[in-house]
Amino acid sequence: MSNVSIQIKGIDKLRAAFARFPSMVAQSMTQAGDQASNEILNTPGLRNYPPSTAANLPPVPYYIRGRGMQYASHNSMSSEKYKEKWTTKSAGYRTTIGNSASYAPYLAGEQQAGKMAEKGWRKLLDVATEKIPQITKIYQAWVDRALRKAGL
Repeated sequence: MSNVSIQIKGIDKLRAAFARFPSMVAQSMTQAGDQASNEILNTPGLRNYPPSTAANLPPVPYYIRGRGMQYASHNSMSSEKYKEKWTTKSAGYRTTIGNSASYAPYLAGEQQAGKMAEKGWRKLLDVATEKIPQITKIYQAWVDRALRKAGL
């Protein structure tokens, strides 16, 4: 499974400041992680498939996303439903994003197959790295919200 973990640098200073409100701060960081995960995963080429190519269109054999390889007489029904296999686990100060499809490392992982990028599939780590400015804004908004809620 391909995973990317988002860790907040400098959170130790915030933890000390928020020691009086640990559950509220952990909850805010969990919500920030969930929102940041959606920011990453909603990028075309990850959870949202890139545009179809000739490989997804007749003549047979061709691949039908979410079903499998279509042959003249049947469909293999071999799809692992990659789009539905994305998981996000946020707990306090850590968020992990992954995909449990057996072929995920070859679509979105560091082992991405050569032609997949040309077809519009994105590496999870590349997208997460590109989205650092947006992720930073998301976390900052949740930290600010927590500070207001704590009256600090």
